[in-house]
Amino acid sequence: MSQPPIQQHKANILVVDDKPENLHLLSHTLTSHGYEVRGVVNGMMALRVAMSAQPDLILLDIMMPDVSGFDICRKLKANDKTQDIPIIFLSANNNIQDKVQAFAAGGVDYINKPFQIDEVLIRIKNQLDLQKAQVKIRQLNEELEIKIQERTAQLKATNQELEQEIIERRQLTQLLKESEERLHSILNSLEEVVWSVDGQTRRLNFLNLAAHKVYGRPATELLENPARRLQVVHPEDRHRVRKEFERLEKHKSIDVEYRILQPDGTVRWLWERSKLIRDENETTRLDGIICDITDRKIFEQQLSYEARHDALTGLYNRVFFIGKVEAVIQKIKQDEDYSFAVLFIDLDRFKIVNDSLGHILGDRLLVEVSNVIQQSLRPQDIVARLGGDEFTILIEKFTDIEDVTIIANRILNKLMSAFNLEGHTVFTGASIGIVLGNAGYDNSTEILRDADIAMYRAKANGKGRYEVFNPEMYAHTLELLQLENDLRTAIERQEFVLHYQPIVSVQTGQLEGFEALLRWQHPQRGLIFPDKFINIAEETGLIVPLGEWVISEACRQLHDWKLRYSSAAQFRISVNLASQQIIQPNFVSRLVEILQAVKLEANYLNLEITETTLMDYGENTIEILNQIRDKRIQLSIDDFGTGYSSLRYLHRFPINFLKIDRSFIKDITLKKEHFEIVRTIVTLAHSLGINVIAEGVETLQQLKVLQHFHCKFCQGYFFSRPVTPNTAESLFSKNWQVAPVVNLVQFE
Repeated sequence: MSQPPIQQHKANILVVDDKPENLHLLSHTLTSHGYEVRGVVNGMMALRVAMSAQPDLILLDIMMPDVSGFDICRKLKANDKTQDIPIIFLSANNNIQDKVQAFAAGGVDYINKPFQIDEVLIRIKNQLDLQKAQVKIRQLNEELEIKIQERTAQLKATNQELEQEIIERRQLTQLLKESEERLHSILNSLEEVVWSVDGQTRRLNFLNLAAHKVYGRPATELLENPARRLQVVHPEDRHRVRKEFERLEKHKSIDVEYRILQPDGTVRWLWERSKLIRDENETTRLDGIICDITDRKIFEQQLSYEARHDALTGLYNRVFFIGKVEAVIQKIKQDEDYSFAVLFIDLDRFKIVNDSLGHILGDRLLVEVSNVIQQSLRPQDIVARLGGDEFTILIEKFTDIEDVTIIANRILNKLMSAFNLEGHTVFTGASIGIVLGNAGYDNSTEILRDADIAMYRAKANGKGRYEVFNPEMYAHTLELLQLENDLRTAIERQEFVLHYQPIVSVQTGQLEGFEALLRWQHPQRGLIFPDKFINIAEETGLIVPLGEWVISEACRQLHDWKLRYSSAAQFRISVNLASQQIIQPNFVSRLVEILQAVKLEANYLNLEITETTLMDYGENTIEILNQIRDKRIQLSIDDFGTGYSSLRYLHRFPINFLKIDRSFIKDITLKKEHFEIVRTIVTLAHSLGINVIAEGVETLQQLKVLQHFHCKFCQGYFFSRPVTPNTAESLFSKNWQVAPVVNLVQFE
């Protein structure tokens, strides 16, 4: 008798996050999608709630004030009541160590903050569906066992009835015949195959009609040729099935699962239970029952496939890949001549594509990229999607590192080609980190860590390339980690200072203002320049509070100078702007608040934005820039010529100044192409009503060329290096200018 179906109910989700705004967002969204939601703000509350009324799924933040998400997960998995609850981690930390630790603690998934709510909903649905599927499998197995017991009991009862009728046969032959007919009718009405074999001759005594449906052959064909039953077993299972039946003499009964081939080649899965019947120490017969379990097997195989593969790309997933890496680590420990390498691939500019074209096309791009990677590999190589736009490759049994780098270059070259996604031409690229396996590695975490380090080195060295890991990279990473920790402390302790580089009129030599340049006064390392820490600040998001401080301090300093020096009345202050700052939702309002707080008029602040920032964020950037210009704040394109150099897009941006990159100024008197590039930029800027500032002016000859081009402003070591506020004051308090003002020169 089958069990009643599981009643449908709203899934109960426990959300654990110490940020009320995250709790509110997730609770509101999940509730609106039909889920029952409970939210708690710390780990101890989460444990109490989960113990008292077990939820169907838990969304668990990692970084919490009382107990970490990892510890909460371990406690839940150690308790019989809560160990089967699926746990999805939420974290703002996007590093491989946290992700591996999350899965090691028992988590089933890992979502990065800031999260996309659609992604959260899909992942929650996948986990709940998987949980339901597991429950369904258990239910099916229980139902099958009940059915088998019922059929076995029925068969036993029938056999007892038959034996009784055989005794009575001596007196009532006709009654025995009727009983046999009744038994055959019962057995032939079953969906399971029932058979009986003579213990002496091994010939089939009985095979019910269900055999025709299961085997795809008439029952008479199997009765006339009993050996045919073994012949229809799948060749790969035939030897195992034969061995199982040989064990029957010793074990009295066996259970076995195997495949058969129907006449048309269709493969079916069967479960068979056979029992040996003895009478006075002599085998009298073999009885058995066979169930078609094909549907159950297909379901199990599908679950197994999904557990090992990425749902989007069809590649292997993180769990499977980590298992393979752990296996090859053991191989190389037993045989040091065994060779393997791990490649860690991260797409360049994927976030821009995803944000601008949407997640659907972003997913399409990931599928196309996965196909490119697969086509670039050898048949034996294993590729997996680690998550997001990260892919990993395991390469085994190669002769030389060149075999690995050839594959890496092949992938990089193919990814340089354009992808056509529903009419959109999309370019991406990749940075690849390579780790060569050796017996010194103890686990996959260490290998993926080093591959990740090498990949980030490739990004730092210009992207679109590969780097092979070496121990110095790890040491450098530890140094960067320490620097990141120091950077967080430095912001709290206000260890930063600004230096100021003069911006000068090319024609008159008069001081026109300053560019504010950030310096870190480290208590142990001394003065640190931005190139050593800005990238870290951008990666960690610390650039937002740090950049806001720079704007505030530079504006405060300029206002102070204007109050104390009449010569500074018309000075402007230029401040570099990071891409993370401009996309902050309250960026423009914060600019206004800062200017009001320091009482500086908006037109004296000039914000410098790189070409890459302008082009990466497209229309959104233009809208924000227009809002800034509406507040009378000045805008510059910094390092012009090193990024997209999109001269034809200049008219779309509300720009006041172009800053020509120092690389062009450096060779302006040595390379004709640089001479012409600078001339073209200045001419175009003038035609658009945009002033030009030349960076990196170091010689009189460079200055004369810029005069000849009627470039408006310049800065560089020819005039002054960046200086402290006190030194800057000494320049304009003495009405400093370049002396003598150089004369214009004629060029051919």
